[in-house]
Amino acid sequence: MEETRLWENLKNGNSEALESLYNLHIDGLYAYGMMLCQNEEKVKDCIQDLFLAFWHNRANLTIPTSGKAYLMVSLRRKIFDKGPKSNLVTTTLEDSLVMDGLIEDPEKVWLADEEQAMQQEKLEAAMAKISDRQREILHMKYFQEMDYDQIATVMDLNYQSARNLVTRALAAMRKAMLLLALALII
Repeated sequence: MEETRLWENLKNGNSEALESLYNLHIDGLYAYGMMLCQNEEKVKDCIQDLFLAFWHNRANLTIPTSGKAYLMVSLRRKIFDKGPKSNLVTTTLEDSLVMDGLIEDPEKVWLADEEQAMQQEKLEAAMAKISDRQREILHMKYFQEMDYDQIATVMDLNYQSARNLVTRALAAMRKAMLLLALALII
């Protein structure tokens, strides 16, 4: 595997391997860090510290079986170790619908934008009603596209507990969405 070779090269002192690992994972790490903590500077600093620590401790580095999960666990620890949990705020959901630019009628575009904004508000309101842990696991599953083994590693759970937590988080989201819909009707 290409990534395993990069970790091995890093361990042997190849700075280009560190740069390649950084470039490979920076977008996912940044998105995950911002989901955990809305402080952009703190997330950037933690990511920088993380890769700097890898470089300084490269001789003792253990080659991970899943680089993505390993990096996410490390980043999560850095963020939570750097301050009280009460300072952490989760971010809003990423836009799930993307206009493809083929709609020509301005009225249709406006209506689609309004519908998307309403859906986004509903999702954000529902996400606000579930626990931080449930938001975190849904982010890993659906935005980071991690499998249950990787999620279990990051959250220090066993495989079945990761599956159960995702299922319960989805059920909580459905319930929150239903309650919001009922509140709008009443």
